[in-house]
Amino acid sequence: RRGHKMLIVAGPRSWDVVKDELVPSMKAAGVDFQLEIYTGWCCFEGAQELADKAKAAGCDEIVGVGGGKITDLAKAVGELAGLGTINVPTSASCCAPFTCMSVMYTAEGGKLKSWRFDHEIDGVYMDMDVIAACPIRYNAAGILDAMAKKIEMLNGQPEMHLDDTPIDVFSAYNMAAFTYDILAKEGLQAIEDNRAGKPTKVLTDVAFLNVITTGVIANTTKSFRQSELAHVIYDGVRTHFTHEAAEAIHGEIVAIGLFCQLYFNGLKDKEDELREFMRKMDLPLTLGEIGIEPTEENLMTIEEYIVNSRHYNSDDPADRQRLHEAVLEMA
Repeated sequence: RRGHKMLIVAGPRSWDVVKDELVPSMKAAGVDFQLEIYTGWCCFEGAQELADKAKAAGCDEIVGVGGGKITDLAKAVGELAGLGTINVPTSASCCAPFTCMSVMYTAEGGKLKSWRFDHEIDGVYMDMDVIAACPIRYNAAGILDAMAKKIEMLNGQPEMHLDDTPIDVFSAYNMAAFTYDILAKEGLQAIEDNRAGKPTKVLTDVAFLNVITTGVIANTTKSFRQSELAHVIYDGVRTHFTHEAAEAIHGEIVAIGLFCQLYFNGLKDKEDELREFMRKMDLPLTLGEIGIEPTEENLMTIEEYIVNSRHYNSDDPADRQRLHEAVLEMA
């Protein structure tokens, strides 16, 4: 329906796990493609180069095959080429395949900006055999990235009420609360099914929540209010600790940031429950576990990054002290 020639942008490992099914199905449908294996960051330079290749080859559509960076890149390539995008995520690690935005980095991996689009992408296709065969850290990180939305949307308060909240934000929050509850109930079983390589209903439910439902939550607020301190901590880590935390993936960093967010929300009593949930999925629990020494200087770097972001807008010294204490929860 979208055309007869696709530019496929894929990570090398991701392409290997889908090509035996994808290539024959495209050939059977009379769809040609040009493959571009990409190993860099989702950056404007890389996206423009690929967009130029898509136009030169006469492609009708962009197809992203991989994780969050590749699927964000595919959307960026589509924007620059004036083409639509279909994403084929090879893990349920984040909502990037579905959202109307791309997180753009420098070519070296520092966070640059969030590039928001005024339209949806054309499709997301998940092969549950592929998701079930994925290393568990990716799907586990996706569970925490999805659960983060409920915690982050509170940002500084323990509850949310309709009377003083815009309806789009309140609607997104209630979807996030629903997602949180299901993932808290089914997440551990989904990871056990993932360990066993079984594409069960539970794992399918969790993959849908991680990618699709969480993507709807983000799109409902145009990606402005669904992510707060835990995601700005992710941005700060990518910007200031690019090399130290290079091996950590998106949801792992966000998950550690949730301890800061919970404290800042006045929900410190929820931290132990979250920590135990993460421990059972073999997720890192501290900054040190992802390569960032929790020195006073490093913690202050993260704190200052938060204060200078749009996610923090208070001049109250008490709020600043609370934030300072919250950042220490990640040490």
